[in-house]
Amino acid sequence: MRLVSTAELKNRTNEVLRTALAGEPVVVTRHGRPVASLVRLADRDLDALAQARRGRHADVSGAAFGYRYAAFPLPFGAFYVAFGPRGPAFARIATSARAFEREATRYLAAPVTPGRPPRWLAEATVAAVRRHEAFRGPVDLARVGPFEREVLEALRRIPAGQVRTYREIACGLGEPGAARAVGSACARNPLPLLIPCHRVVRSDGGLGGYSLRGGAGLKRRLLQAEGAISALFA
Repeated sequence: MRLVSTAELKNRTNEVLRTALAGEPVVVTRHGRPVASLVRLADRDLDALAQARRGRHADVSGAAFGYRYAAFPLPFGAFYVAFGPRGPAFARIATSARAFEREATRYLAAPVTPGRPPRWLAEATVAAVRRHEAFRGPVDLARVGPFEREVLEALRRIPAGQVRTYREIACGLGEPGAARAVGSACARNPLPLLIPCHRVVRSDGGLGGYSLRGGAGLKRRLLQAEGAISALFA
């Protein structure tokens, strides 16, 4: 992902457009805050835009115009997932749909609206959050840095019922001194539950923090439901 200021966009328009056309997401910032994003459009998106300009009623929602989201009720609250053409991009437990929309819009720098998820996404999400299965399918990590992405991909390989320490994850990535950075990547995980950062704990046997609403108490509850507490304190 490339960040460009509005001044850079004005002065280096062609270069920025070439970056977007090559497939790399571009986020435009103003005074250090994201205000817009540029993504490459697929042929079907271009066709939809052309139809819209001709006055036809075309569905032009999607990556170019924002994300959709769906809610999945869980015993500990409503779990909202925002998704686009590349898969789920942001997920949180929220007190209301409006609260999730605000948080998701800030992270994605794009509007989010309610919508029915693709069948594969709904089934994979239910399997992950209710049956503790590995999330099967692509995820949109376009806004995540290279090291954080490596951490999140490592988390996806931790099976239910098991835990890893922050240091173990760091060592597995060839960075034994980066345990704190692994913890930061977990804290910034845009897709908790789908990417199970709750399965990463401290080396001293402590749970560590958890970014989802409910904090460490929810983390313990999730690990108990997966049968991992005994492994943690063995």
